[in-house]
Amino acid sequence: MNHADRIARSPVDLTRHAGALLTHRAAALAAAAARLPHTIQLCVHCRENPAGFWVSRTGGKTVRRPWCLSCCEQLDRDHCDVIRFPS
Repeated sequence: MNHADRIARSPVDLTRHAGALLTHRAAALAAAAARLPHTIQLCVHCRENPAGFWVSRTGGKTVRRPWCLSCCEQLDRDHCDVIRFPS
């Protein structure tokens, strides 16, 4: 084995190539994730507008449901808990 072969197979050289490969792969995955479609929850009441609030009955044991702002304005706040989605 000559000197050039030993240098090409040194642990430092292999680590450098592995790091470059991982960096390239991470960049490709990030670019692919940016192209994925984003999902938006629709209001369960009108099924047209994007939801922005969780609504549940006050003191009820039911699951909260996503509602939009215009539908929330029609709710009786004495009977419903309305919580804004976290941003």
